[in-house]
Amino acid sequence: MHTVNMRVTHHTADIPTLELFAFKDVKKALEDLISLPSIKECVIIQTCNRVEIFAAGDDIDDVWHDLRDYVSRDVILKMKEKLEVSHGLPPESIVEHVKMMSKKYHEIIETEFHTSALRHLLRLTSGIESMIVGEDQILGQVREAFNLAKETGTVGPHFDNIFTKAINVGKLVRNRTQINRGAVSIGSAAVELAESTLGTLEGKSVLLTGAGKMGKLVTKSLKEKNLARTYVVNRTYERAVKVAKELGGEALPFSELERGIREVDLVITATSAPGVLLTKEMVSNALKERRKKGIVIIDVAIPRDVDEEVGKLRGVKLFNIDGLREIATKNRIKREKEVIKVEKIIEKELSLLIKQVYRLDIEDVVKVLFEKAEKIRRRELDKALRMLGNGIGEREKKIVDDLTKVIIKRTISPIADNVRRAAEVGDSDAVAFAQKWFAEDVHHHYRRKHVSGKKNEKA
Repeated sequence: MHTVNMRVTHHTADIPTLELFAFKDVKKALEDLISLPSIKECVIIQTCNRVEIFAAGDDIDDVWHDLRDYVSRDVILKMKEKLEVSHGLPPESIVEHVKMMSKKYHEIIETEFHTSALRHLLRLTSGIESMIVGEDQILGQVREAFNLAKETGTVGPHFDNIFTKAINVGKLVRNRTQINRGAVSIGSAAVELAESTLGTLEGKSVLLTGAGKMGKLVTKSLKEKNLARTYVVNRTYERAVKVAKELGGEALPFSELERGIREVDLVITATSAPGVLLTKEMVSNALKERRKKGIVIIDVAIPRDVDEEVGKLRGVKLFNIDGLREIATKNRIKREKEVIKVEKIIEKELSLLIKQVYRLDIEDVVKVLFEKAEKIRRRELDKALRMLGNGIGEREKKIVDDLTKVIIKRTISPIADNVRRAAEVGDSDAVAFAQKWFAEDVHHHYRRKHVSGKKNEKA
């Protein structure tokens, strides 16, 4: 079985593009993908700055084509819906616009295969592919994605082995290096951006919208600031109360969101809502009662919580995750030495993982090899015992039985060991030969060609 990784991340895409690629229902997307004939296992990792699919199958080209077609269909459908709703374009104009944009979007999709896909996953769980290098949240996000795939039934032995290893490597690098020492998260980076924009947060009033995981990360950083007032709004009021208590602030019912905007200097919004919460009309109404006082709004949600038209209002400074890139760059520079240490650990662990993966892939062949040999042994043993007739006792029968077992073991075991070693070093020709001659019915789609690295544009 072979692994493909197809992704759109903060490295190549801005927030509107990430929104377009994000799946509205990850569980349904997993079910759709596993229903494709080429895909045997799959996991989707979707966060505020990445959408990644890991898929596995026997024929790497078929998996890649099916993934590309599925993602393209989903993106094109969303593009058409967006154009129809927001621009009201005629059908022919929509078709032309979609064609033009589809070409652009294909260019920002990154695809990796085999060893390169596995290396990327280890880099991901280690925190060095994150926008904020060294952040710990990605490890939990990968674990959650893996668990969801298991619950949905899209993970088998192949990805169970790979993702378990990747999560363990993520823990290992954090224990052996300082990659996450004092690491900032997206939440704390948002607070840092607010501080640099406002000059200071001391004596300022803040509204936090969202009391989930990202909201808690923002809370952790806000607690260190000497704020005048803090409001927390969440659709579940009880959760807002809990977070507000941590901040020494006040929870507001969701219905009072506009009032909260009216009374603060800074809004940080980080919900998991499927659509816009802060509309242009809502913010405009709130600003009418603020006299000429401006407001900073930082939206770290995907999809975005704040209508982009809000940024055009006078007195509003609106930022989204794209606005955190400068802080992310500074953070990466601080951690360059630790990144080098992490990469060394990754390469060592990757070599061990590859051996595990290939050993797992070849064990079916070895099993069939021994089963076929045992079938032949028993058939020929029965034939020999019939020929000897009643002139042989139970003791002699056992001696002959043991002898044939030893012959099989000493004949087949060296062959099996050689096949395993070939798998461990990635000798696909030797493995394909073994499958053809010893277990033709096992993994009959095994590919001889191992692509190591990116498959640059077929896309």
